[in-house]
Amino acid sequence: MGESVYVDLFFLINFSMDFLCFFLTSRLLHRRASTLRLLAASAIGGIYADLALFFTTGRLLSLLLDVGVCALMCLIALGERKKLKQLLLYVLVYTAISMALGGIMTALFSIFNRTSILDGVDASEGDGISVWTFFLLALISGILTLLGGRFFRKRTAQTRVSLSVSYGGRTIRLSALTDSGNLLREPLSGKPCIVADVGAMEKILPREIIFAAKHHPTSLEKISPMHAKSLRMIPTNTATGRGILLGLRAEKITVDDGRGEKTVDATIALSELGTSADGTDALLPSELLI
Repeated sequence: MGESVYVDLFFLINFSMDFLCFFLTSRLLHRRASTLRLLAASAIGGIYADLALFFTTGRLLSLLLDVGVCALMCLIALGERKKLKQLLLYVLVYTAISMALGGIMTALFSIFNRTSILDGVDASEGDGISVWTFFLLALISGILTLLGGRFFRKRTAQTRVSLSVSYGGRTIRLSALTDSGNLLREPLSGKPCIVADVGAMEKILPREIIFAAKHHPTSLEKISPMHAKSLRMIPTNTATGRGILLGLRAEKITVDDGRGEKTVDATIALSELGTSADGTDALLPSELLI
């Protein structure tokens, strides 16, 4: 006796789960996500799930198709121009959230069944669950996953690392605080920005750059062409208003988080940090440690 599958319901379930996973991914990574793009990516996931019911492929090909479709969905939902290097991060976080949601939903369903909480709520036949029960479990699982992700992010957001910046043949070591809220990017290249205290950078930068960074970020007339080519204008938008920081393309930037040094591709944004960096010299985007 064959098994009946309602492709419209199967599509709706997969579409809903994909949309929830993409929404949680965008929130945890602080990425602005268009609703239309999330809907389009989720629709592709639902269609692919339905098509997989009718076509049988080998295990390797099936795995490659799954990975390829997952990457395509992440690209549509969260991808940005000139930032394709972050596609792997989107795929990993999306996959982790999908696994977490699936595990939490399975655990909740088992607990509810044992405690008879679902009695009278589940109107499905056989051993399945109703659509309403599914959405209830998905909602609870999504909230728990989001809260867990925020807790994990806060636990890892205050890591202190050692930062090495080289410019003009000189190198300086700074203490830095990782900051998941540092979403500042250089507008032309899209590179993440490390916000460094101007005073801490005085040892390797010429006076005219320090003066411009402190007083007139957009005034570069007194800076020699040799140094000017390494500078960038970085617009900012904070709780106190909009502004512009002077950005520096250093010759080399390395980060040591205790597990060894690694070179990072970023722009130095010069600012007067004061006490906002908790006694350190710079604020490092958390993504640079991934």
